[in-house]
Order: sequence, then structure tokens, then C-alpha cells
Amino acid sequence: MNALARVRELLRAELRQQAPYHLNLWHLLGGLTLFLLFLEITTGILLMVYYRPSADEAYESVFYIINDVQLGWLIHGIHGWGAQLFILLVLVHVLRVYFHEAYRERELNWVIGVVLLLVVGAFAFTGTLLVWDQKAFWGIDAVRRVIADVPVVGKAILYFLWGGTELDANALLRFYVFHVGLLPWVAIGLVMAHLYLVSRQGIFHRSGVGAQTSGQTYGDVALRGLLLVVLSFGIVLTLAVIFPVELAGRADPLVYQSVKPAWYFLPAYGLLKLVPKAAGVALASVGVLGLLAAPWLGRNSWVAWGLGMLGIAIIALLAAYGWRW
Repeated sequence: MNALARVRELLRAELRQQAPYHLNLWHLLGGLTLFLLFLEITTGILLMVYYRPSADEAYESVFYIINDVQLGWLIHGIHGWGAQLFILLVLVHVLRVYFHEAYRERELNWVIGVVLLLVVGAFAFTGTLLVWDQKAFWGIDAVRRVIADVPVVGKAILYFLWGGTELDANALLRFYVFHVGLLPWVAIGLVMAHLYLVSRQGIFHRSGVGAQTSGQTYGDVALRGLLLVVLSFGIVLTLAVIFPVELAGRADPLVYQSVKPAWYFLPAYGLLKLVPKAAGVALASVGVLGLLAAPWLGRNSWVAWGLGMLGIAIIALLAAYGWRW
């Protein structure tokens, strides 16, 4: 028996094994987000072929991709809508893990997951500027002004992320390097660590449930996962065709434009509208630290649920405030 046949037999044997009773569609969200990460990396590489990360050529190169490159508009749309669905499913996955209390005895994996959530936010933030249109420019410039008001470390953060205190060609190049050269490797490394811990610790289940079986095999679970992948790709493809991602006017530092951030940044936007900028950054940092410490703060189930519902209510109210004002 050659190596390929041996691998095929081992895989077939694994797929025929009985899956735990508690394994359901909720547990497939992690795998679905992994597929969308792969989709984003793949479409991003295709866009890199024509993209030019300079203030003089960035907007024109994106315009060229959308209007002149064969199926460029579709790849650009899949990348944009795929990012939206990717962020949404990551958030749902984090909420599922939290409210199912699957972080118990898996504190390190929870921390890795939260860091991955922050990396996803960094992906969205750095990718926004790359189109170099008016909406992207003034949206990111608003964040620059917030960071500039942070005492002590604000200027150092700007020099690290922006390459200076102004939003210019240096910032665009640095955002491009972060978006395509650093963050993908960080994300892949964290995902590998995350999956390794899942394989070592197993999928969380409440006491006594894991011993039961439902008659489903891992092959059945894999088939449902494949159907979800096809469905999610179909949704992204449909949105990309019906609602193609459009460009605003070319970025002009002399023509101010008031813009609101994407939906996933609305809570932060609402917080900064509600309180002074420095205080808003401090409160957001406390919120992130609280999320990281959730496994220790939520030892009691009632406390965990109470804190979770309170957090969701605060985030929803801040997002509504940001959207309204």
C-alpha cells in the first residue's frame, strides 16, 4: 500500500467514527471563519498583483482593478463582502464560546481567540485606507486625531503606525505593510496555536454529555460543514454581484468629508462621541482587558451571563449612538 492509499484509508476511518452527541452547527462556526480567512488571503493576493501602495497611484490602481481588469470588480467585491461576513462570524463565534462557557479549563485558548479578534479588527482597520478614497482617508484621519490626544503614548503610536503625525504617503505604505506583510502571518500563527489547543483539549461539553452519541459520524459533520462553506461563499458571491463595492472620490486632504465608520467600528465611534477622546480610549482598553479576563471573571455561570448581557447591551447602545450621531 502506497502512502496516498494509506492516508486515504486513515481519513476514511476517521470520518466513519461516531461524533459526540453535543457536536452541532454552532461548533462549525470556527471552521467556517477559517474558510473565510483563506478566502480573504486568496483574493487579497490576487488584488496585490495590480495594487500600487503609493499616494499617487493607490486610488488609480484600485480604479483600474474595478473597471479594467477582467473580473477585477468581482474579486474586489468578494474581498470586501467576504471581510464583512468574516468579521460577523468571528463575533458570533466569540459569543457562542462565551455563552456556552466553552472557555472553562481552556483559558489560554480563549485569550488566543480574543487576540485573534483584535487582529481581525486590525485587518479591517488597515485595509480601509488602502483604497485611498475620501471616505477611507477622512475615516482613518479621525482615528489619527483621537490617538494624537492620548497622553504620553499618543505620539509614539502615531509614529509607529502612521510614520509621523499626519496622514500621508508614509501612513499608506505602513498600513499596506501591516495589512499584507505582517497581520496575515500573525493570524495564521494564532490560528495554528488555536487549532492545536482545540485538538489537544477537545471540544468543550458539559459534564456527562460527551459520552453520548447521536448516530452521526464525523463524515456527517464534515458534510454539513462543507454545505455551510458553499452557502457562505454563495452569499458573498451574490452580494459582490448585486452590490459591487464602489469607490468614493480620490482622497483630498484639503477637502474635508464627514464619514461614519463601518458597522463593526460603530461602538468605538459612539464611545468617542459620548466621552472625551482620551477617556474613550481608556474605557475601550478596559473593555478589551475585561474580555481577555472573561474566564476568570465569569467563574459563576450567572455572573458570566449577567456580564455578557450587560456587555452586549452597552455595545449595542454605543453602536446605536454612533449611528445616530
